[in-house]
Amino acid sequence: MTKISVILFATLMCCILLSGCGKEPAKEPLVVYSFCGENANFSISNGVIVLSSTEEIFYGGNLDGELSDVVGYSMTFYVPVGNHERILLSNSVEDMTGGTISIAGETGKVSGDILTATEIEELQNNLFFRLKTTNLKGEENEYQLQLTLTEITGQLDN
Repeated sequence: MTKISVILFATLMCCILLSGCGKEPAKEPLVVYSFCGENANFSISNGVIVLSSTEEIFYGGNLDGELSDVVGYSMTFYVPVGNHERILLSNSVEDMTGGTISIAGETGKVSGDILTATEIEELQNNLFFRLKTTNLKGEENEYQLQLTLTEITGQLDN
């Protein structure tokens, strides 16, 4: 009788341990957007926004173009919210040697709690890029660009 109990117990334990094998883990909902835009002076390409229930990633992509005599610039990606701007990514570059610099290159990446649920819904027509430059004469110029957003994957379940 004890041998049968041991065998039944061992069989039951194997069944319990192996019952989860072969099952796929639950898939996390994921939404991926790409964005780009251009004007007569520069272009933004290969921008990506990744949204999941646990993580948000904003990659600004590549800035291409040539503006002459630039000694410093700042770039900002933002979403207008009411009467203010929700900044998603911002950085600046300044030459301290007296020379000029190129605006072309990668714009940067940020991850974390970037967008609110309301901002995610309004992204489609409300993602903007601003470039402020300073030239050798100290003159400042500001360029603004509305970016075109394309959803690559399915909807995020909230």
